[in-house]
Amino acid sequence: MIVVIVVSIFSAQGAIAQDELAMNDGNEFFDYEYELQEYTEINVVELPLSIQETAAKDYHRFKIVEAYMSKDNTYKIVLKDNNDNTKIVFASANGKWIKPNDNKS
Repeated sequence: MIVVIVVSIFSAQGAIAQDELAMNDGNEFFDYEYELQEYTEINVVELPLSIQETAAKDYHRFKIVEAYMSKDNTYKIVLKDNNDNTKIVFASANGKWIKPNDNKS
């Protein structure tokens, strides 16, 4: 009986974590499909200049703190502001934001 309870607790936590991952968190560019891709962490300075410039313009109160690249050359960027608010955005190699309704080729 205890084993069943423990397994159900861990299963519930996994479902909650997936729901939290899929939540928008106020970021219109968040896309669950892109979050599920495999990304490899890169140094922020390795981000294409076009992405760095677009992030500085569109998210001027935020600083890029982490950057990741996928096999299809899309980027996952983690931004933080001075109040520790975090945003996760996705971009193509040419600096265009990837929105949830974009189709991948």
